[in-house]
Amino acid sequence: MNNVDILEQQVFAARKKLSTQEQLMVNDYVENNAVSPVAAWLLWIFFGIFGAHRFLFKKPYAALMLTLEIVGWGTIFFIIGLGFLSAVWIWWIVDAFSIQSWLKESRLKAAYRGINQITGKSVEELSGINYTSFNGASVVNYSNQPQQQNNFDPNTGQPINNQPVNNQPSSANVEPQQKSDSSSTQSVNDTDGDFTDFSKPRE
Repeated sequence: MNNVDILEQQVFAARKKLSTQEQLMVNDYVENNAVSPVAAWLLWIFFGIFGAHRFLFKKPYAALMLTLEIVGWGTIFFIIGLGFLSAVWIWWIVDAFSIQSWLKESRLKAAYRGINQITGKSVEELSGINYTSFNGASVVNYSNQPQQQNNFDPNTGQPINNQPVNNQPSSANVEPQQKSDSSSTQSVNDTDGDFTDFSKPRE
């Protein structure tokens, strides 16, 4: 699971906890703060060989792309110059296949910031999902997971209980409750259909 998929899960889960008005406010925030698809494609078409689209999305190696293009034109009369230019042009074409995913990432990041500013709560707090990174691997921690607790023998110092302690009441002793959050249901159903996907710009 890559970072964009993780971010998408968090944002969509948090969105379900928002009221209709809050969702519309976040939608407006995304439209005003995410990278414009028109700007992205225009920069790629006219200045993409200089890495302009990478600068717009704050992607790595934008400066390297610009440097290679300048060096290539500076040594155009030598074979090495043509090699630099060819590499940059291939790189430029390959980037075209990444722009849509970068646009989606930009909108999700804007939604992440917007939810925090509008509600005063973090996306992790609203969604109940927290992702942390350990040695490059994604580790999922859900806030409602039972905590691990160890009890030690005071005489030997050895653990005597390594079982996870779940503070939730046993389902065998508690009757199921037919409870629903009407505000959450309303917020999901009352919003505009275009808002269900932050990654797609409003038409």
